Amino acid sequence: MNRERKYISRTRITDPENGTVPTCVGKINPKLYGDGLQNLCRKTQDNLSRLSTNMADRLEPCLQYGIKHWHPNDRPKSAYSAKSYATPPDPKVVRWHDTNTMFADSRIFDNVRRPVTDISEDNESDSLSMTPGPKTTFCYICSTLEEHQRHLLQYRPKRPVSAKPRIEYVAPKPRLKKKIEEVEPNIGDCLYRVDIYTGDKVNAGTSGEVYITMKGSRDVLYKTRLAKKTSNFSFMRNTKESFFLKGPRLGNLEIITIEHEGGKKNLRWYLDRVEITDMKSGMIWVFKCQDWLDNSDSRDLIGKEKEQPIIDYDITVYTGNKSFGGTDANISLTMYGANGQSQKILLVDSSKGQTCFEKGGVDRFRIPQRDLGELKKIRIEHDGKGVASGWHLEKITITTNAPKQIYYFLYGGFIGKDVGKGHLYREIFAKKSLPKEVTTETKAYTVLTKGPKTTYLVTVQTGDVKYAGTDANVFIQICGKDGKATRKIKLDDARNNFERGATEQFKLEAPDVGTISHIIVGHDNFGPGAGWFLDEVKIKRYILKKEANKYVKKEEKKREKKEQALRKSRENSPDQKRKQRRDEDSEEEEEDNRRKLVPPLYEECVFPCNEWLANDEGDGLVEKELKCASSMLRFSEDEQEEKVHYTVIVHTGNVKFAGTDADVFIQMFGENGRCSRRTKLDDSKNNFEKGMEDIFELDDINLGTLSHIVIGHDDSGMGAGWFLDDVIIRKHLSQKEIKAHKQKEKKKFKDQMKAKGKQKKKRQESDTEDEDDEVPIRTPDYEEFHFPCNKWLDSKEGDGEIERTLKCKKKQLHYEGGVNQGEHSTMYQIIVTTGNKSFAGTDANVYIQLHGRKGQETPRLPLDDEKNNFEKGQIDVFKRLDVNAVILTIESVDVGPVSYVTIGHDDSGPGAGWYLDEVKVRRYIQKNEAKEYVKRGRQKPLYEESVLPCKRWLSSSDDDKKTERQLKCEQRTLHYD
Repeated sequence: MNRERKYISRTRITDPENGTVPTCVGKINPKLYGDGLQNLCRKTQDNLSRLSTNMADRLEPCLQYGIKHWHPNDRPKSAYSAKSYATPPDPKVVRWHDTNTMFADSRIFDNVRRPVTDISEDNESDSLSMTPGPKTTFCYICSTLEEHQRHLLQYRPKRPVSAKPRIEYVAPKPRLKKKIEEVEPNIGDCLYRVDIYTGDKVNAGTSGEVYITMKGSRDVLYKTRLAKKTSNFSFMRNTKESFFLKGPRLGNLEIITIEHEGGKKNLRWYLDRVEITDMKSGMIWVFKCQDWLDNSDSRDLIGKEKEQPIIDYDITVYTGNKSFGGTDANISLTMYGANGQSQKILLVDSSKGQTCFEKGGVDRFRIPQRDLGELKKIRIEHDGKGVASGWHLEKITITTNAPKQIYYFLYGGFIGKDVGKGHLYREIFAKKSLPKEVTTETKAYTVLTKGPKTTYLVTVQTGDVKYAGTDANVFIQICGKDGKATRKIKLDDARNNFERGATEQFKLEAPDVGTISHIIVGHDNFGPGAGWFLDEVKIKRYILKKEANKYVKKEEKKREKKEQALRKSRENSPDQKRKQRRDEDSEEEEEDNRRKLVPPLYEECVFPCNEWLANDEGDGLVEKELKCASSMLRFSEDEQEEKVHYTVIVHTGNVKFAGTDADVFIQMFGENGRCSRRTKLDDSKNNFEKGMEDIFELDDINLGTLSHIVIGHDDSGMGAGWFLDDVIIRKHLSQKEIKAHKQKEKKKFKDQMKAKGKQKKKRQESDTEDEDDEVPIRTPDYEEFHFPCNKWLDSKEGDGEIERTLKCKKKQLHYEGGVNQGEHSTMYQIIVTTGNKSFAGTDANVYIQLHGRKGQETPRLPLDDEKNNFEKGQIDVFKRLDVNAVILTIESVDVGPVSYVTIGHDDSGPGAGWYLDEVKVRRYIQKNEAKEYVKRGRQKPLYEESVLPCKRWLSSSDDDKKTERQLKCEQRTLHYD
């Protein structure tokens, strides 16, 4: 290595100007490459320098490739350097692959041209030097590319082929296996309702896990747990719990197995019976038990089919009188009732030679069927056979005899392949009575052409969906409650009307129909893309003078009756001072009321639609009847619709793939019949993800007390299915509602004071003072409505619905200081003890909710005091003036003796699991409650301490994977001063 370094440092290989080296491919910079190339360049330069010293006096150099080298006329001999070799080198030693030799030996080239016949593997290495040939050599630099290839790749002779010829292998024909078609399991084909009846005995209920196995004549539904998604579900004494199970078509049920697996050894359950209903066929089986099931116990129950009465259904089908309204296709009917559904019934007339479903015809059928209960809807369909199979169905009536009831199913449109989406079926919901405008022959209302006219201000809102607009001719017909109606009036002006998302106003002059009940709106389906998505219609009907005077007289009569009732109550009052003062106040109020009484100016009606009017969308109808959802009398033009603020809180379920990216909408309905607009719920966040809570702020008309909501989505995007847990709506009260509530509370308080029977002296003293100042009235803030769902809104899950109607199950009135669940507030001291186990602490957000004996409860209280709480083995003390944990001075509700608490956390942050040892709640006794103790002869207590042990994990990865628990009070003690 040392020699090589000295040798390399001695030689100058680069051009001093630019540091390049001349090669056969041009000048290159060796610094850009590795050490191997640099060493090769140095050796090449050294060889060239030696050649230059030996050959300079004999021949002129060759400069063909930019490198100075020498050779004779044709092929020179191999050159050698006198410095490197004192004598000519041995041809056996000096080879073409020697890096110190510039020219290759000619014998190598000769070996390539002349084949060698007998060369063994042993002497293969020496064959090149041993083979004789001409003593001429060639220049390695001036040789062509072909010579290089022959020189480097083909210098070895080919071996003689001595092997035998190969026998060609012919593969046998493959054996083809017959394909066995696998029959897919029919899991989920049928829906079964399982009703569990717990007996009426002491401690008959259970909180254990219950499983069921059902065996039928065709298949088996294996072990399935009967549970609900609510936390802490249990089977209570003398109750019925219903469960819906999806499974294969079992046929006739023969036997079921009920298994009871409890967590405690002494856990028992008294099962009375089990009823299973096939929701498709309506068959019911009863399995009687009437026995106790211990822990880890099971029972095999044999069932019997429940007998159901057979009744006759008289079905009358009315075919429309339109052109080509009749059909020769086969018509089928399926009825859906409260007790299940019927099989598909083919409507065929038993009388021979008579054709059914002709234009303008009426066909009657009597079908014996089991009692389906109250009919909900029907499914009418045909098979599309025959020429021009489209069928115009006017309506269907179904009459039951026991009890006698008529159900009306109104349609009034075509059913065919070229109508709407091409479906050959329609689902029509039942009506127990016909609307006034529909009769068997003609319409009941009278179209007015004469009479007093009034002004109608019609506002039309086109929906904000794709292709919602239309260029067709739109018309409207206004119908009143008294059976009067206007003619069909075309809605048009100079503008381009009824575009997507547009709001247009039209002023119409037409006969007065009185109070509006409904309208008929539609279009003539003219032009390409005539479909129209109508959002809603608002109509202002200006009231005529005659009707306004009637209204004033009617109101005056009502007030006179109230005044007479007040006078009688004052005359019967024994207190003369109070009587005199009330007389003065009532006279002033009467004068104010008379001054405020003004005739109404106009009637404002709202008609929501939110549907397509198109022959290729929705139900294929281009004309619809819209009922009045809300109606209000306005007394001046400046009077605007009262609007309030709504806070909508949406909880998405915590199940797999629960979230959605579809567009979600909501519509609210009040008990007064009014409804809000269909509003899209969206903000800048990624809403409606799994387990998330989304909050939206809306401003809309005052709907009063909410009765139900309609919520859904447009099923757009991949995986649009959405599992909705529940919806909470907070309606912030208006000033008028707050004032009315205060008056109601004031009256209620005075009635309570009278019922207590206070002394006359105290009552007389209170009369001389201002009574309003002593009445403890709190100001209400908002009213909260709860709408549970716990269902999928998915076209591929559950019942396939993407829009649901949710009824209000719970409502509460919240005050500025808390919930309206008590008259007094108190202070709570909450002591939380974290366990002493490894990783017992948590940094998640912890909350608690207190529950009293009488069902009173507080909202969730966040437990946080800006310290590092809930560490291993730590005791945290929190003082709260109940509900609001942020503002400590707000008064709130006293729930009384604490029965149990709900405590949990939001599972946020790494390692959110928490091992809770116990919770202590100290409820400080208020003055009124302390006086009761003193009256009973007991010492006045300071606070009441409730101990609620836990000793379990609140973690999504440990124990039972629950992050919320309910802790029952096991010890309660009173502490004194």
